[in-house]
Amino acid sequence: MKHRIALIFLCCVLVSGACKSHPDGAAATGKPVPAFLGDVPEDRYLDESDPGVYGGQLVIALPANPKTFNPVTAASTTTLLLVGNVIYKALTDFDNKEQTDIPSLAKSWESSPDGLIWTMHLRKGVRWSDGEPFDADDVVFDFQLTFDPNIPAAAADSFVQSDGSYPRVEKADDYTVRFHLKEPNSYFIAALNDVYLVPRHKLEGAYKAGTFAQSLPLNTDPKDVVGLGPYRLVSFTPDQRVVVERNPYYWKVDKKGQRLPYIDRVTFLIVPDNNTWALKMENGEIDMHYFIQPTSVEQIKQDEKKANYTVYDLGPSLAATYLAFNRDTGKNKEGKPRVDPIKLRWFSDVKFRQAVSFAIDREAMARTVFAGHAVPAYNFESPANKVWYTDDIPKYPHNPDKARDLLKEIGITDRKGNGVLEDSDGNPIKFNLYTNANNDVRVNTGNAIKDSLSKIGIEVNFQPIDLNVFHTMLESTHDFDAAIGNWDAAVPPDPVGAKNVILSNGSLHVSFANQKEPGTDWERKIDEDINLVSRTADLPSRQKYYWEAMRLWSEYLPEIELCIPEYFVAAKNIFGNFKPAPLRNYTYWNIDELYFTK
Repeated sequence: MKHRIALIFLCCVLVSGACKSHPDGAAATGKPVPAFLGDVPEDRYLDESDPGVYGGQLVIALPANPKTFNPVTAASTTTLLLVGNVIYKALTDFDNKEQTDIPSLAKSWESSPDGLIWTMHLRKGVRWSDGEPFDADDVVFDFQLTFDPNIPAAAADSFVQSDGSYPRVEKADDYTVRFHLKEPNSYFIAALNDVYLVPRHKLEGAYKAGTFAQSLPLNTDPKDVVGLGPYRLVSFTPDQRVVVERNPYYWKVDKKGQRLPYIDRVTFLIVPDNNTWALKMENGEIDMHYFIQPTSVEQIKQDEKKANYTVYDLGPSLAATYLAFNRDTGKNKEGKPRVDPIKLRWFSDVKFRQAVSFAIDREAMARTVFAGHAVPAYNFESPANKVWYTDDIPKYPHNPDKARDLLKEIGITDRKGNGVLEDSDGNPIKFNLYTNANNDVRVNTGNAIKDSLSKIGIEVNFQPIDLNVFHTMLESTHDFDAAIGNWDAAVPPDPVGAKNVILSNGSLHVSFANQKEPGTDWERKIDEDINLVSRTADLPSRQKYYWEAMRLWSEYLPEIELCIPEYFVAAKNIFGNFKPAPLRNYTYWNIDELYFTK
């Protein structure tokens, strides 16, 4: 990843090239093309990739149903894989292959010398997927939604200023929007990329009625799911598929003047079981596999030639698998503690968390659970992130004796000599551990943790559950003891993009989300450092603050990082402009450029 400041000047010159407008999608070549609606926008985006050909249906698998069609409130990975850059678009975009910011619905931008005023110039002539015009009023409305404290917008965390406020947004004219900041935000352009725009003409009524957060549920009429992405919703059949079709008003063209996207229709099959994914890839039932489980890599490779696809090794992923203990001191809707007070006392003690970390055999986990396609992790950041990774952190190599010693220091010992650890009040040390049942690697990780902890006298009741139930538990109800998960890397993979996970008030700070004030001194210090990363311009200073935060993170373990897997994807050998990258959406982040060569 390149230095953020250096990118701003590059992106400002990447405005649309000049080419003639071709009404109703008539390409410059004069060849027949699919029916498009309306003129190509005056400020169309000129795509510099290889021109393709029209036609065909792309089939991709998703691990679960989306949870919503509302991109503002979407938080689960499965939902974002569908709504992000498929149905919706943002003011800015990111080239996952080159790892650079690029224009999107904002054709260009500039900032004041002090970095406190950002002026965004919108493309003229752009239309929503229902044909209505897009303008600055839509943008102001979208950031009103994003910054509203009553709407759970995950993207908002990247804009929060040190006093808790958000930037002020104003319409300068129909195609110009200004953001007024109280302090510099080095991540500002990238943060815009996470705010997927929704139409004011469709959703302002729900917002005024106070029901926007419940808008666009899964039973929404497809014609009411309106976006600016390359595709629009056709149908959703629960537990079976989501179908989208080409957006006839899309605002990008290729070098020949052909309106994008090329592919007619995309079907997302709901396939909860990872082994079934592998079989569908081998049998030719899906065209791409955007994440092959490490245990399936060799199996899928065997059929590459026969099934005419290629498996791509993208190297180490940018996210670690983690174990998190719930330290939430709040109560549920029934007024009962979210966490049993006895367990909360254990989970809140750093020595307990450190002991568990020492008890887990990461080396064995990498060899067995990940079939050798992973490395042990002790850091929130992956070594694949060359700019932000640091090795100068506390580590926890497998050491059961060290684990027992730490537990003894907080009064947890085998008091009866029966191999079961108890606290000072005689309570046996046992807890429930959850993860999603459809992911074999996570399930095997849970079993490995259960086995490791049983050897030092801790009982783990491991319960794999439905993926959406698991997400609800982590993101909404917060009623769990411990959980195994992993995070998608931010796009771009800058630490400010992970503020909603790292900060104590972050909506996805799994061990204790949405804290009004940091519950511990170390969380307060991490918050301070991460906010300095956000407000500081020069890279060496930003790295210094972030690495200090990561040393605290690895010492106090709000999450216990476990392993970082290698990232493997697969795709049939029939695509043009295929550019896989280990960032969401992996194999189809550039879906509007993809085309079938056969």
